[in-house]
Amino acid sequence: MELSRGKIRIWKESEVKKILIVKMIMTLGLLTGTSFINSGLALEIIQQEMVQDENGFLHLIGLAQNNENKTLKNIYVIGTLIGSNKTPLANYSNQVEVDPLNPSEKTAYDIMIYDKDQNDLIHDYSIAFTANFSNSKNIKNLEIHSLSSRYDLLGFFYISGRVTNEMDSISNNTIVIAAISDEDQNLLGIWKAQTEPYNIPPSATASFTIPITDNTQTSKIANYTLFVNNS
Repeated sequence: MELSRGKIRIWKESEVKKILIVKMIMTLGLLTGTSFINSGLALEIIQQEMVQDENGFLHLIGLAQNNENKTLKNIYVIGTLIGSNKTPLANYSNQVEVDPLNPSEKTAYDIMIYDKDQNDLIHDYSIAFTANFSNSKNIKNLEIHSLSSRYDLLGFFYISGRVTNEMDSISNNTIVIAAISDEDQNLLGIWKAQTEPYNIPPSATASFTIPITDNTQTSKIANYTLFVNNS
């Protein structure tokens, strides 16, 4: 099912929604000359950024799409940091946000680089994926609707909405993920929150609120894309 309302298009994920025009633009992408490599044939990187959060940690964040005609499961994204003279520094990995991933579906991902001592040593990086094929399609008929967003007095940004389970079975551990970006469509961060309740019975609706509390990102938010996942 696909729902259109203004500039919002929702089908397990909501496409870009214009929510704010930011007058001051600051470049969040670090290492603007870096490259990334998708060594997997099934997943295509749609967008990729390296950003730094307010605590000084670097993140490799992005969006990827399943271009295979089969469902992918157990999907992990691996970031390889490269120093001077093309010397590998370290590998970091994380599971993507939407897993399993059906054909043509998209997912966000976020790899946090925990060792801040490596920040100044990074000259480049590469991105790769590992995944398994599934013989069956993963049905996630979850509709996101009633979206709203607001700032509080501290400058934190909140994305709120509701998720309706249109499946015949319960949706367990339901999570909504937000990929936020600035007015130039550069990714700023990946944020997520569980629905309340997080187990949604068939035909029932749950609410969610995603708090974005990083002050280096909140003042630059112009758009966001929402994804929903469960287990």
